[in-house]
Amino acid sequence: MTELIPPETFRSVLLDLLDETFENHHGIYLDRDTSLFQTLESVSAQEASIPVGGKCATLAAQVAHVIFYLEVLERYVVQH
Repeated sequence: MTELIPPETFRSVLLDLLDETFENHHGIYLDRDTSLFQTLESVSAQEASIPVGGKCATLAAQVAHVIFYLEVLERYVVQH
């Protein structure tokens, strides 16, 4: 028989993962002070507008991609 994860356990772990990804270190998978917002905090708008490595999209464009896919994920989760 397949064991199911209790919904509250799944929710709690998912929220901790998202929190670590964007704001607060929990020691799950990121090093301390490397969350997305902490990393971007030190980057100026001017720096974010420079193509990464001279050939790739700018950091600002890459962040826009992250935002787009988070919005897609949000719409999916809300609808299902």
